[in-house]
Parts: sequence; structure tokens; C-alpha cells
Amino acid sequence: MIQRKQSVFLLLSVISLAGLAFLPLASFFGDQDSLVMYVFQIVSKVPDSIPDFGALFLMPLLAIVVITAILSFAAIFMFKNRARQLMVVRLLIFLLVVAIGLFFLYYVNALETASGGLIATELGIYLIPVALIFLFLAMRGIIADEKLVRSSDRLR
Repeated sequence: MIQRKQSVFLLLSVISLAGLAFLPLASFFGDQDSLVMYVFQIVSKVPDSIPDFGALFLMPLLAIVVITAILSFAAIFMFKNRARQLMVVRLLIFLLVVAIGLFFLYYVNALETASGGLIATELGIYLIPVALIFLFLAMRGIIADEKLVRSSDRLR
């Protein structure tokens, strides 16, 4: 059945990850430059200033977010094979934890150095943990369904 609560949680995860395309992750205000980081680009707020970061700089984070969103949407339709759906959701949780670690351990350090200032978090960075929570709730729902099916198999 596609009308399960974990399908709703997976859809909410897709929606929150899609919101990253529109909202900035962080702003960096400093003496040298003021930068705004999106998942797909870094924008300088100083007129006539071009950030020194190429297109490949954000590629790992963008790839993780896009892959997670696509697989999260695909996991909705894996309802007939709960074991595979559970495996995919666990992989997605791992990928989002990697994305959070990558953001805080690599991107924040590099952009703070480039701007010469401090980070101010934006709304977009909070969408990743929200998607993580939705994936965790979906995982719990899948596990509960699997337990229910196994318990009904014992009764027959």
C-alpha cells in the first residue's frame, strides 16, 4: 500500500530537500567579503566581487542533496519490498549525516577563511536535519510494518 505513514514522511523529506534549491544555507560576513552559500552556488554581496570558488567546489554537497531527494522519492514506491525500502532509507540517513558533516567540517571553514568573518546560519541549513528527522520517522514506520507482517505470519 502506498498510503502508509512512512510514504508521507518520505514525501515530506523530498519537499524539505527541494526547499534547499530556494533557500540559502549560510551567510558569511567578514572584512574581505560577504558571501551567501546556496547548495548550487556561492554569491558575493559585495558589488563587482566574484567569489574564488569554482563550480566544482559545491559539487559534493549538491550531489548528496540531489541523490538523497531522488532516492527518497523512489523509496516511496518500494512499498512492496520493505527490506529494500528500509535499506534505502538507512542509506539516505547516512548520506544526510555525511552532508551535515561536510558542511560544518569543510564548507564553513573554507568560506569563513575566504570572507574573513563569521557564519550566520540561514533557514536552508535547518532543512537538512528536518529531512533527517522525516527519514528517521519513515524508518521507524517501515520497521513497524515489518514487525506487523511477521507477527501475522506467525499466527497463520
